[in-house]
Amino acid sequence: MEERKIAGIYIRVSTEDQAREGFSLGEQEEKLRQLCNYKEYEVYKVYCDAGISAKDMEHRPKFQEMLKDMRDGKINYIVAYKLDRVTRSVRDLEELITQLEKYNTYLVCDRDDVNTSTANGRFFVRMLTVLSQLEIEIVSERTKFGMVGAIKSGHIPGIKPLGYKNDSTRKTIIDPTTAPIIKRVFDLYLQGKTYLQIAKIFNGEKILNKKWRDTYIEKIINNKIYMGDWEQYKAIGKKEGLEPIIYMNVVEPIVPRYIWEECQAQKIINQRTYTRTRVYTFFQKIKCPHCGKIMKCKGAGGKKKRYIYYNCEKCHENFRESYIEEEFKRIVGQLLRFDNEYNELFLPLFADKEIRIDKSDIEKEIIKLTKQKERIKKAYMSEIVELDDFKEDLKMINDKLDILSKQLERKQELNNKNNFTPEKVMAKRDIQRIFMKNGSDVSLFLDEWKAMPKENKQEFIAKYIESLTFEKNKDYPHGIHLIDIKLKALFNEKVDRLSELGLSQVPVEFISNDKSVILNVSYPLKESQVKEYMKEFKDIKGVKIHIHPTFNYSFEDMPNEIIFDLDKNEKILKLIPIIKDIDNPENISNKFKLGIVTSTIKTI
Repeated sequence: MEERKIAGIYIRVSTEDQAREGFSLGEQEEKLRQLCNYKEYEVYKVYCDAGISAKDMEHRPKFQEMLKDMRDGKINYIVAYKLDRVTRSVRDLEELITQLEKYNTYLVCDRDDVNTSTANGRFFVRMLTVLSQLEIEIVSERTKFGMVGAIKSGHIPGIKPLGYKNDSTRKTIIDPTTAPIIKRVFDLYLQGKTYLQIAKIFNGEKILNKKWRDTYIEKIINNKIYMGDWEQYKAIGKKEGLEPIIYMNVVEPIVPRYIWEECQAQKIINQRTYTRTRVYTFFQKIKCPHCGKIMKCKGAGGKKKRYIYYNCEKCHENFRESYIEEEFKRIVGQLLRFDNEYNELFLPLFADKEIRIDKSDIEKEIIKLTKQKERIKKAYMSEIVELDDFKEDLKMINDKLDILSKQLERKQELNNKNNFTPEKVMAKRDIQRIFMKNGSDVSLFLDEWKAMPKENKQEFIAKYIESLTFEKNKDYPHGIHLIDIKLKALFNEKVDRLSELGLSQVPVEFISNDKSVILNVSYPLKESQVKEYMKEFKDIKGVKIHIHPTFNYSFEDMPNEIIFDLDKNEKILKLIPIIKDIDNPENISNKFKLGIVTSTIKTI
């Protein structure tokens, strides 16, 4: 008796396949039923996987059902339109052929003339699958190569994070209306604000008229794209077991790399949040002088008088906060002055290192938002939108326009490069100091510190200071002495920027006329720079520079005793080592002239 030929028809189509080659399910079924009729196969069932890829067999429910029916003896032929409808994997094909042989079942594919009932047929099937697998891998490699190239040229896939948008070529660029919000998130975080606190601030100000959550702020802080990098497989990496791939410097950064990295270090401090009834000015900043661990905050006292201490439980060392602050005043004035001068005077010099957005792009965005504003006004007047929706949309647009207007104003100010040469800025700083109370000291900034609320003091310290170490010493007021201060990368980066332009100056102790004096010594300047610097004083009587006529001082052996032959009313503002006008002074003699800038102006 002839064996019955019972067929299971398998049809499959993915969206891509149908769009590319028109393999509709209906057409496949019709042709395969005609094939079964011609070969006298009895059709047991049609198994249909719609919109499913052939990458593997495991995730195709109807295919798995068909294999079960094969194992149960319900079918002994599998009929498909093409081999790639069944599988595109060499490994899966080998497994399938093994299963077919085990259960005396055969595979027949109409378009590929496949029939595994013969040895030649099984060999031919394997060859077809190898070629199909090769095609998949080649296409995959081309796709990956194309994607990598696109990413490296700034075309980031997926939805753009806040602060970025697509240009006309789909390239990821900075969105001038929202990038300042991202910068502010990072600034607030560096000041010691937690994710939740930042979210509350933004909700209170109704920023972008959206609901801000701490989890969203956390995602911003953790997103590498804001320093210019893009992380592939970040979202699905853990689920799929994929190692993340980092593409560095593929988009314009919104925050400098050192700021992003500083925020990652700040996490440890910010995450130690507790419910506190007191504000600790030096929270998480005081190190034990013995073991080096961060000292804990302690509060004592009643309603009338309270004391705050920093305590090391291991070494039983403690310092009162009021004493710490008195000792800290020795340096806080200089830090505040530096911060003030950097923001007011020096920042324009580093405009190229800030977010780079063309003035024309800002103007285009303003025009676009203005038109959008007119459209929603007309929609409201025409009663197309409700009043509440109109108010929300209008506020969001006005907020963005306000951000853009400030950026445009800043751009117009910075475009006047003549006002922001290093020499002019340095002279402007020194002129301010000449007319400052008590000359160049920091008493005004100490007054500012005294008037600050404790919350603001804590934020300033969190921004610039990594740690402070004090020790007990009876020779100092209140019996403590600051022995070590570690500044954050943010502060050091600003100092490095100034040093690159010759704007930094350091206090140096000299012996003059048998007396110890502390004088500010600037970084070495070229002769031409000194001339430009002194031009700024031409309308200010009483400021002049004394220059030794020859290059007879050495950087390696600078004297610590200098005789200053000055007039009675002359006061030294600073010393300037002056080098020759050569692009690379390291290639010539290490000698310099010494310029002594003096003033006879009486300070206010």
